[in-house]
Amino acid sequence: MDKNTSGGVCMDKNANNNKTLNFFKKEGFYVILFVCLCIVATVASITANNNKKISSNQEALQKQQASAANVLKEEQKEYDGALQVKEENEAKAKALKEVPNIKKVTTETIAAAASTSVNAKFQKPVANGTLARAYSKDIDVVVWKTDGSYRTNLGIDIQAKLGEKVVAAMDGIVKMVGTDVDGQKGQMVQIDHQNGFVTNYTNLDAKILVQKGDKVTKNQQIGSVGNTSLNSYNEVYGSHLHFEVLQNNKNIDPAKYVTYEKYQPVTIKK
Repeated sequence: MDKNTSGGVCMDKNANNNKTLNFFKKEGFYVILFVCLCIVATVASITANNNKKISSNQEALQKQQASAANVLKEEQKEYDGALQVKEENEAKAKALKEVPNIKKVTTETIAAAASTSVNAKFQKPVANGTLARAYSKDIDVVVWKTDGSYRTNLGIDIQAKLGEKVVAAMDGIVKMVGTDVDGQKGQMVQIDHQNGFVTNYTNLDAKILVQKGDKVTKNQQIGSVGNTSLNSYNEVYGSHLHFEVLQNNKNIDPAKYVTYEKYQPVTIKK
C-alpha cells in the first residue's frame, strides 16, 4: 500500500471519530436530561408510595385511637356508676349507724307493750265481786268439789250475787253466744276485741242481752251472773262469773288486767 492510500484511510477514521464526538456533544444534554427525569420520576413514585403507606398507617392509628377512646369512655362510665353505688351504700350505712338506741323487737316485747296498753283499758266484768278461784293453768291442777276432780282453771271465778250485772271489759264484736257445752261452763258470751285479745264470760244467766255479730262498747252490759255451769255449780263460793282472757288464741291470767280482793268464805259458828 502506498502512502496516499494509507493517508486516505487515516483521514476517514479521523472524520468518523469527529462525527461521533460531535453527536455526543450535541445529543449528550438530552440523554443526561432524560436520565435525570427518570431518576426524578422514580424518586417521586417511591415518595408517593411511601406517602400512601404513611397515610394508611395514620388512618389505622387514628382508628385504633378512636376505639381506645371509646373503650376508655365505657370504662369511665362503669367506674362512675360503681363509685355512685358505693357512695350511696356508704351514705345509707352512715344513716343507719346514726340512728340511736335501735332495739330488737321480739314477740315478748310486743306482748308486753300490748299488755300495758290493754291493762289501762280493761273494765272489771263484775263491779261488785271477789276473787273466788284464781287462774291455775300455768301453776298446778286444783280440786273441784262439785265433781271431786283435779283440773286447771283457765280463767278466774269472780264470786258475786245472782243477777249481778256483767259488762264487756273492752270495746269489741260479739263472736259467740250460747252454751259452753265442751267446758260445761254454762251460758256464755265471747267478745273479740280486734287487737289479739278475746274475753269469755261464762256461767251467765240464760237471759243474755247481746247477739253474735253485735258491736259492744266497754262497760256495756251483756248479761248477768247466773248458775248455769255444770262443772262448778256446787263450789263453796256459790254463784260466780267465770272470766277468761285469751291473747293470740292462748289463755292468760286475767288477774294481769283486772284485780279483785280475795274471797273470804263465811265461817258459820256452831
